[in-house]
Amino acid sequence: MSAGELSNFMSWEGLITLAGALGLGGVLTAIIQRPSRKAINASAAKDEATGEAAVIASIATAFTGTTGALREEIERMQLMLNELRTRVVEAEAELRAAAVRESNLERENTSLSVQLETAQGDVLRLRAERDTAQELAIQREGEIRQLKSVIEAQARVTS
Repeated sequence: MSAGELSNFMSWEGLITLAGALGLGGVLTAIIQRPSRKAINASAAKDEATGEAAVIASIATAFTGTTGALREEIERMQLMLNELRTRVVEAEAELRAAAVRESNLERENTSLSVQLETAQGDVLRLRAERDTAQELAIQREGEIRQLKSVIEAQARVTS
């Protein structure tokens, strides 16, 4: 640049022109460097998607943990159910055994009742036989006394 051109820039008009050119350049640079609305929206959507992905990941992690805990609880409950089933089977076996014992006891009770009735009948029969034997013994003793009296009387008569 020559001194004349430099003096043109140093005038008021030159300075305004220079300032205008610089301002226009700054505005154009700002416009060019400013991100477009699409870029801003895309960036916002990306940030939102990243946040949503993080939320989804944390939900998935929580769901996985919950699922694992539920599996453990299901396994525990299945073990408990199997134990209860075993106890029920054992209780049913005990009930059947108790029913068999009860049936045996009823048979024994019935048998003992029959034996008791037979024994009572035998006691009554034996008492009757005893009473008859006692009466017969008393009668025979009387007869023996009479025969002794007769023998003594005859011995006195013969003597």
